[in-house]
Amino acid sequence: MQTGGMFSLPLPGALLLLLLLLPAAGSPAAPSFDSPPERDSAGFFRLDWSGAERFELEQATGPEHVDARIIYRGSDTSTTISGLPDNSYRFRIRAEGAENWSDEAVVVVEHHALSRAFLFFGLGAAVFAALLLAIARGRRLA
Repeated sequence: MQTGGMFSLPLPGALLLLLLLLPAAGSPAAPSFDSPPERDSAGFFRLDWSGAERFELEQATGPEHVDARIIYRGSDTSTTISGLPDNSYRFRIRAEGAENWSDEAVVVVEHHALSRAFLFFGLGAAVFAALLLAIARGRRLA
């Protein structure tokens, strides 16, 4: 029906169009990770996410999430993960109460080798010894 150059929908059609354009009430938004790290060698990393009011975060080591466990449930939008041994870890997130997981992140934890740690320790000890020597020589000259 066209009147005065404007198109008007019959009331049932307008309601149907409105229902299709509006998000479903009560359905939680699908959260997602914000730039998760791919690797960690420092011993800790941070996961950030957004997209819902309350979240569930799951951690697993296998691709099928057989050993999965919920490590966080609440309204915070980030968490710091630490204390994990070398391995590949999978994290999934979803809105609390949702059936399906909405996003997944994989983080490979590879700590620095012990030989590298000893190398840094040795270099630090050498610099410290050189500093003590310089201080001791500076006192004798004064």
